[in-house]
Amino acid sequence: MHTARERLHSSRDSRRRKNRRRKNNNLKFQMNLTTSYDDVIRFASAQDLQNFYGKHGLDGLEVMPLPYSSAEAPGDYLSPELCPLLTPDMINGVHCCCSGDWMDKDRQRLIEGYRRDLDYATRMEAEYVVFHVVQVDNEEGMTYKPKHTDREVIDAAADFINELLDGQKYDFWFLMENLWWPGLTFLHPEDTRALLEQVHYKKKGFMLDTGHFLHTNLDLQTQEEGVAYLHAMLDQHRDMISYIKGIHLQQSLTGDYVKQWLQEPHEMPKDPAEQFCWIYEHIFQIDKHEPFTATGVRELVERIDPLYVTYEYITRSREELGKYLEMGRLR
Repeated sequence: MHTARERLHSSRDSRRRKNRRRKNNNLKFQMNLTTSYDDVIRFASAQDLQNFYGKHGLDGLEVMPLPYSSAEAPGDYLSPELCPLLTPDMINGVHCCCSGDWMDKDRQRLIEGYRRDLDYATRMEAEYVVFHVVQVDNEEGMTYKPKHTDREVIDAAADFINELLDGQKYDFWFLMENLWWPGLTFLHPEDTRALLEQVHYKKKGFMLDTGHFLHTNLDLQTQEEGVAYLHAMLDQHRDMISYIKGIHLQQSLTGDYVKQWLQEPHEMPKDPAEQFCWIYEHIFQIDKHEPFTATGVRELVERIDPLYVTYEYITRSREELGKYLEMGRLR
């Protein structure tokens, strides 16, 4: 027999679940896609791409506008707008081609690069764009010894974002994404709040990357521990949860890899091209972008109540992408 108090709590929990379902009616699901050769050769046409993501219960795409190469001329790098697979009705969001190591780089060149991405988002009628708030050079990525505090990067990024957006007539959501390097990490609510307060743009918010946040705790061993860790972060950010307009829903538990890496000596290649490949191979061992399949993931998403959920995966083939989309599917 249930006590009156237990029945009351059960009734309240039921109402909360119903309210969450009602609130999430406008939620859009999408998968990530770039306009690079490796991604576009997976699909024969725009219709083929639409059929593919529709079959997996998705509403559209989050696109990173990299230089486009066709199957016929993989060595020719063209404007992403020439990619024949994509039309505005397919694109919900655009992920800016973000630079991780930028604070001492040519500011005007950075502005021009981001403006190209933002103009692409405007022409494609994207509802949101994604921008990384981070500063990390190759040495920091290798040693895990930061050269800047989170607040230093946040202050610099806010100043840069204001220069990028002030006076422009953009209408999309500008969603700032967390990483596990210095910048927006969601580890300290006061830093998160400082970023919000400093950015002038009205339609501002966050793109919470679940996998990136998990990388801030090298001791996590299970996805369920990861869900609990995310809830603890949300508990600390209660007054800012409404600013989380999007989620990059993915995970990889690679703390043991990082611990082992940091115990061993490493020497970066001197050649810039080799160094680039070497460091990215290391990063992809940390940030694998695999399906988040723990039983508590649905409730986590419902608690946040975002506008957008992107299944952001790194895959080697169309078949693997389809498999991942089904593994992580929430509807």
